[in-house]
This record gives sequence, structure tokens and C-alpha cells, in this order.
Amino acid sequence: MISYRVFFPFLPMPTLLIPSGNHWETIQAVACVFHGCAIAATIFRLAYRWYTSRFWWEDTWAAIALAFDIVCLIGVSWGNFDDPHVLTLMLWVLPIAFACVLWAARISIIYSVLRVGNPRNARRWIVYGIIACFIIMWIVLVVQRVMRCKYSGCNMGIHVSIALVITDTISDLTLVIVPTYFLRDVRLTNHQRILVISAFYASLLITAIAIPLSVLLSVEPFSDATLIFGHVKSATSLMIANLLVIVSFVHRFWRSGADLDQQEAEFTSALDLSQLTDRSQNMANTATTATGATTSTQTGLVFEMSGKSTQLSSDILPLH
Repeated sequence: MISYRVFFPFLPMPTLLIPSGNHWETIQAVACVFHGCAIAATIFRLAYRWYTSRFWWEDTWAAIALAFDIVCLIGVSWGNFDDPHVLTLMLWVLPIAFACVLWAARISIIYSVLRVGNPRNARRWIVYGIIACFIIMWIVLVVQRVMRCKYSGCNMGIHVSIALVITDTISDLTLVIVPTYFLRDVRLTNHQRILVISAFYASLLITAIAIPLSVLLSVEPFSDATLIFGHVKSATSLMIANLLVIVSFVHRFWRSGADLDQQEAEFTSALDLSQLTDRSQNMANTATTATGATTSTQTGLVFEMSGKSTQLSSDILPLH
């Protein structure tokens, strides 16, 4: 086997306790299950959105998260982990790939707010500001992990753990509060609103996984549990990013039996929700126009009848 140091001689080798084969099999099994589900869900989501001609920025970010999630799957299933060089390369690549999957998925989720809520003016700029903050946190965390791998042998330590808890809590609460506030003006039935809000509230699950992961990173950064939680967290974030589209599709198919190419579904994905709002506004405008036309017709009829009555009176008047 060709050592990774032929291609990456600048990567320092940390002092590692290489797990036994049985432990690696457990890590690989858990990682393959979670990443496999996330990859399958994302591929379905992208194919569905492309097939229905609704591919947008949120899907682009989901595709970026998919690419890094595939890297995570390859990183845990490729190579001979009894080789310290391969293990070192994995410990360099996986933390960066984990962060890239997580934040690309979060940006995909926040872009869904633009589709569903269709915010205007200041609200839209608030969403853009949140996206910019997510990108900044993404870059800072990646740089922090690279520096820890370079100077501390990929031992993340307490500083990385604290940064993870803070950024995960802030970002996940944002993904709950902002959609809830922006979707209050969107015309949805109670059942539809519960489905949409639940998809955004699922982001709190990432924080629930991040808390024990942060503790493990500060106590046992190279343990089996740490690697398992890292894989589960990144794969779960990608599945949550796909949740709104998949739930919408299932609801659409279950309630109306619609095919993928049926456009007049009762409830579809984020784009359809915004179209539903526009359709409601158009119906209201049409109703207003129809009311105005009816009023004008009735008014004209009254004037016409008045004219006929006046003429009839003038015709009858000479008889007296």
C-alpha cells in the first residue's frame, strides 16, 4: 500500500491508539447505515426536485453536503485502518468533512425559509444575514480543526468542544425561531403547518447529538464513541435537510395519490407552498375583480331600468 505521506508529507502523525478490528467493524457498520440513509435520501430529493423542475439554491447546498457526506462514508470504509498512516489521514479528513456536511445542510435548511415563507424586504435580508453568519462559523470551525490537527495531533480539546456547543446551539435555535416567525403569515392548514414546522424543529436533534459529542471530544477525542457520534451527527444533519421535501412528497402522495409530475397537488414542497400563497392572493384579486364587475353590472342595470321608467312615464303622461 502506498502511504498517504507520499502525497501529503506535511501531515504530522499523532500518537494514536488504533482500535481493534471488532471495534472498527462496529464503527463502520453504524457509519454505513447512517451515511447510506442520508445519501439515499439526498439523491431521491435531488432527483425529485430536478424531475419536477424545482431545483433551487437549497438543493444546490444539499448537493454540496451530499458530496462531503460521501467523503465521510469513504473515509470510514476505505483502506486498512491497522495502518497508522491511513488512520492519520482519516483523522485529518473526517473532522473537516463532518463540518462541511453539517453547515452545508444548515444553509440548505435556511434557504427553505425563502421558498416557504417568501419573506419580503427586511425579512429577506435577515435570512441572507443568517446565511452569511453560518458561512463564517463554518470557516472558523474548519480552520480551528485544521490548526488542531497540525499542532495537536487532531486532539480537538476543550476549545473545539466549547465552540461546537455554542455554534450548534445558536444555529439550531435560529433554524427553529426564524421559520416559525416567518411562516406565521403563510396560509396553511393546521395539518400542513404542523408538518412544515416539525421539519424545522428537527434541527434541535443536531444539538442533542452535539452535546455528548463535545464532551467526548474533550475527554476521549479518539474513542469509538466519539467517531460514532461524529458520523451520526453529520449524517443526521443531512437527513434533516431533506426532511421537508420528503415529508411533503409523502403527504402529497398519501393525501391525493398524486404522481411525481402532478402539478395540482394539495401540498407539496417548499416551492409549492409559496405558489400556494401566490395562488391565494390571485384568487383574492380575482374575487375582488369579479365583485367589482358584478357591482358595475348591477349599477348599469339600475340606470338602464331607470331610463326605461322615465321613458315609460313620458309616454304615459299625454294620456292624462
